[in-house]
Amino acid sequence: MSTGNINLDILLGQIETDRIAGTDTSIPAIMERYPSLSWKQAEEIYKMVSAACMVNPSIDASLVATVPPSFSVKAKSTKNTVESMVRGAKRNILITGYSLSGYFSDLLDVLIDKSQKGVYIKFFVNNIGAQQSLDKLCRYKGKFLHIYDFPSGKDSMAALHAKVISVDQEKTLITSANLSYHGQEGNIELGMLVKSTEIAKQVDDIFSHLIFTKVVKRV
Repeated sequence: MSTGNINLDILLGQIETDRIAGTDTSIPAIMERYPSLSWKQAEEIYKMVSAACMVNPSIDASLVATVPPSFSVKAKSTKNTVESMVRGAKRNILITGYSLSGYFSDLLDVLIDKSQKGVYIKFFVNNIGAQQSLDKLCRYKGKFLHIYDFPSGKDSMAALHAKVISVDQEKTLITSANLSYHGQEGNIELGMLVKSTEIAKQVDDIFSHLIFTKVVKRV
């Protein structure tokens, strides 16, 4: 869960990355944030936070797929999963859009309605200038609806290609499917719906870092 402080969230994310990788590069970052600490004291804090992160309950994950109707598979429907997550969100939504179409317009209206009722939404978009279907959403940006753009840069092939929806820092969908008709119904797409506060936090940390380092720009 977020601490409410983006710099502290990034530091905690660094510590968690170190724990997983078996490194200690976050110790200097701890000392930079708390200059009065010695290396040994910062190392102790790193070890304590790492130990607390070791408590890792089993992760509840299920397959999510877009397949032809004739297929018989033990998987949740991408379309139904996306709609259920967006409509069921109570506190916050993190969502990305690499390629969107008018097919997603009904859920854009739901996002607008949610934001006006106090649900905090962060929408990360690839090259927003090319996403005309988001024009309406942009008109409602404000306190609870933040839109971030990954603009075209020197490398014209680089993109915000991740397709992620995370709600209430509890459920996260990571999928190959775009928010378009073919992504939700026409293509063959696979993803995983993960019920884990830890995974949701790790996803949020990544996008918080993109904001902090200005890789994405708020619209």
